[in-house]
Amino acid sequence: MKDLEGKRALVTGASSGIGREIARRFAQGGASVAVGGRDPERVHETCAMIESDGGRAVAVIGDVSIDDDARRVVTEAAAGLGGLDTVVNNAGIDATAWFDVGDWPVEQFDHIMAVNLRGPFLVSKYSLAHLLEAGGGSMLHISSVCAITVWAGDCAYDISKAALNMLSDHIAVEYGSRGIVSNTLMPGVVRTALHEGVMEAMNDGRAFERVLESRHPIGRFGTVEEVADAAAFLCAGRTGFLTGANITIDGAYSRV
Repeated sequence: MKDLEGKRALVTGASSGIGREIARRFAQGGASVAVGGRDPERVHETCAMIESDGGRAVAVIGDVSIDDDARRVVTEAAAGLGGLDTVVNNAGIDATAWFDVGDWPVEQFDHIMAVNLRGPFLVSKYSLAHLLEAGGGSMLHISSVCAITVWAGDCAYDISKAALNMLSDHIAVEYGSRGIVSNTLMPGVVRTALHEGVMEAMNDGRAFERVLESRHPIGRFGTVEEVADAAAFLCAGRTGFLTGANITIDGAYSRV
């Protein structure tokens, strides 16, 4: 299905998990993809997967929470692809130990905010000029159902994702008249390396995981493929009136 034919997409955090699958799905749909991430080896693994499927990928290495890195990642992505018309802000982290608000370590709070909020802000800031030059385009931000539900003990992650939704809304409102759409996807629990790391770090992680799964009315967790298909739909360019939306993809978790 070449639903993204001719698109030039930057996907951050594409070295594993949801980001890797989005990058692969976009390439399968005909897009040229700039694969962003901090780990050169894993970024190049994603590129190799895309190329083995006949797609086109370029590697852009950097920590998007750092101003100079974010600027360079966007510049290199645009140069490597001949421009940008699609940006997916996927890079994100979660804590491996949770605390009530009064006990949260300040440095850990700041680090999560830097990656989950400052990073998407910087990538968006530096990408917008390229999307405007292209005559418009799509920005998609991978948020979380935690943006609209409370996971007790995980305030830094929840707050960062709620703020990411607002960043997306601002872009939709401020740039809609110039042809740029901006939306968020809010996944429920999806089995990824990030999820596994959090569960392994918890003393009762697997018991907690079983409780979480039971709270999804659909009866299971999501898959990276399902999130990637939704991302492709939102960035294919057929849904221009769909902007400023924060869309759950959570097996109805947030509805009960």
